[in-house]
Amino acid sequence: MSLTYPIWLFFSAFFFYYAYAHWRESGVEVRPFTIRSRGEDAAGPAPDPVLVEANSEFVREFNANLARANRASRGRHLAAAVGYGLSGLVALASMFMLLAGGQAS
Repeated sequence: MSLTYPIWLFFSAFFFYYAYAHWRESGVEVRPFTIRSRGEDAAGPAPDPVLVEANSEFVREFNANLARANRASRGRHLAAAVGYGLSGLVALASMFMLLAGGQAS
């Protein structure tokens, strides 16, 4: 009895699992960064307007970098998911070719 077809079945399950895992990871994003501002009734001196503007500019630039990183990560995970999915299909096709060819008996 040939044990080749269970090996192909194992590989196809392995590849499909990783395709699913990467597909799920493609939807995960790093959330935007925010700086919490003090309330109007907070004790202490008022914040320096120059520092407030510098903080706002930093947050804008940092969030733009996060958005680029999120897009790149999504693309990489989707590409990996497609690759693993195709690998799973090839493994299944190989298993079916073995079974149809009569080599699995």
